[in-house]
Amino acid sequence: MIEEGSSRTYLRFAGASFCVVALAAAVFAYIVIQTVRASEQEAAAQSASASLAAPLRDLFGAVQPGEPLPSDIAVRADALTRPLLSPSLTGLRVVGNDGASIYAAGAPAGSGVAHGTGLAWGRARAEDGGLLFVTYIREPVYTIEIAQPSGALDASIVRAQRTIVILVAGFALAGFLLLQGCFAFGVRRLAERHKRLLYLYTTGDEIRSSLDLHEVVTHLSTDATRLAHGDYGLVALFDDETGDLVLHATYDHATGSIAHHQRAVDEWFMRRCVATNTTQTTMQPGGSYRQFFGHDATLEGQVHLLCVPVALRERVVGVVSTVRVGAKRGGFTGDEIAQVEQLAGQGVTAVEQAQLFAKVRGHANEIELSYDATLKALMAALDAKDQVTEGHCERVAKMTIHLAKQMGIVEPQLTDIERGALLHDVGKIGVPDAVLKKPNALNDLEWEAMRKHPLLASLMVSKIGFLENAMPILLYHHERFDGGGYPFGLTGDKIPLEARIFSIIDAYDAMTSGRPYRDAMPHDTAMIEVASNSGAQFDPDVVEAFAQLMESRPELRHQLPVPLADADDDRHSGPATTADAA
Repeated sequence: MIEEGSSRTYLRFAGASFCVVALAAAVFAYIVIQTVRASEQEAAAQSASASLAAPLRDLFGAVQPGEPLPSDIAVRADALTRPLLSPSLTGLRVVGNDGASIYAAGAPAGSGVAHGTGLAWGRARAEDGGLLFVTYIREPVYTIEIAQPSGALDASIVRAQRTIVILVAGFALAGFLLLQGCFAFGVRRLAERHKRLLYLYTTGDEIRSSLDLHEVVTHLSTDATRLAHGDYGLVALFDDETGDLVLHATYDHATGSIAHHQRAVDEWFMRRCVATNTTQTTMQPGGSYRQFFGHDATLEGQVHLLCVPVALRERVVGVVSTVRVGAKRGGFTGDEIAQVEQLAGQGVTAVEQAQLFAKVRGHANEIELSYDATLKALMAALDAKDQVTEGHCERVAKMTIHLAKQMGIVEPQLTDIERGALLHDVGKIGVPDAVLKKPNALNDLEWEAMRKHPLLASLMVSKIGFLENAMPILLYHHERFDGGGYPFGLTGDKIPLEARIFSIIDAYDAMTSGRPYRDAMPHDTAMIEVASNSGAQFDPDVVEAFAQLMESRPELRHQLPVPLADADDDRHSGPATTADAA
């Protein structure tokens, strides 16, 4: 895109500069030609005047205006002028100020020149039609007119004009080409600078948008090396707690390889850069830097080293360094140093941002661990309360996640669904042991106590912020699609989708799990039971998705009876049914 724009700019400049140079050359050539023409004519007039002016003045100086020319003067004038009349002169005439001809020799030539004194010249036409060049030697009382053929003079003027045109055209062409070269060089320099500035902006934007410290130091080391035309680059960050300068990344431009480190380095030049918060350039023995870039690095002889502090005002967070191999290549230019400094200026906020994010992420991980600890504590409390539910929560949580993904649910809702599935029976902690562990069928009062456990669960976790989005499963997992469930008797889409998903998994696990008073139901039989309750206990869409999941993922099926079960309300004798989890 830049090259295309530069080409258009160059063509416009070439056209404009050609017009300007051509116009300037034409004007200059015209002025010079006119000057040369006048100079040639003046030289011809002076030549004619020099050969005849003095003798003719002596002859005609004594002649009085209005008097006839004495015969002796006429004879002497003829003797002087006749040898010159051919071919140098075509005519000579002396005219008084009153316009009367005093003397004439050869073909006459009209003057028409105003009176005055001094030398003048002009053009006239001979009787045969040829052009004449007439020199006028103007005296106080008369004028001497000397006519000569203009051919030689005109030929000389034409030669001079041709030479001038050639020279002006040559200089104009040279000037035009010089302008194009200067413009092309300038445009190329500007294009290169624009390209580097665009690269600096782009990479700076990428650095600032990153929250990963490894990615940030990778960008800094590679981009600083490329901007400075170096061979190796590194980034070391200052550790405020230990006071160490910690090497984080190194870059080898020849191979394009990046290496990440986490070790303290004690290099005095980088230390000085950090301590003084100023850019440092020097030449150092290359072998001392193999400790950073490895023994395979080609660091022979003296190398050029550039160290730029990564600093925000007076606070230095690290240093970005570039190494250039080969003393003959020369040191770093001011432009290269400035660009690396600009990169470091953009990188300092990214480094601090990434470091802060790492700390926040560490704290978040700690909080996440505390969340897990909270869940484990609640599940441990449930296991201690009712050992028959042990393992059931983990099992239904995993299958619920699979079914939720089958129905297109994605993160972060999957995390909330998993937590809801794990804690769906936590409300049983508030159910009396006499009811929870009763081996026989429950009476009405006991059923009422059992059916309160969803509400008890919501009360228990309502003050735990991270479990707020898990509430739909805790509250509504015993609701039925036809409205016959509890605790609110919701119907259809009024029941949250995650609760409708979980209710099928809970029922399936209850039917395929063994109980102290009955055997587990086979998978195929359980699937028939689930299908038969589609539209009544279960959402038909969820039933269909569940059937597709179990068909495509046979490893999720219960292959063997598991002597664990949901003990909500399955105090019945006989075979297992969906009512075991209803």
